[in-house]
Amino acid sequence: MSARRALEGVTVFERGWLSSNNVLLHGHDAGEGATLVDTGYVTHAEQTVALVRHALARGQALARIVNTHLHSDHCGGNAALQRAWPAAGLTIPPGHADAVARWD
Repeated sequence: MSARRALEGVTVFERGWLSSNNVLLHGHDAGEGATLVDTGYVTHAEQTVALVRHALARGQALARIVNTHLHSDHCGGNAALQRAWPAAGLTIPPGHADAVARWD
């Protein structure tokens, strides 16, 4: 697994088997916050939190989490990331809110 700056303002976390790659979109300034696209598998959640912490610019927070879809390798780190950044909003694909509400 490695982290790369692919473009200015974008960090890609290349994950191994079972976790999706994650893309961190940095805000233009610390006040804007960053957006993480997909959060990996649940057993890698703490590693995802550590990678995001390391990649964030000094003073920047995680403002948003966006899931491309709700397979376990794309949304398993959501809860750990929201514990670390309680103000982070969560965006899921349209039509999936009822399924998420029924999860325990």
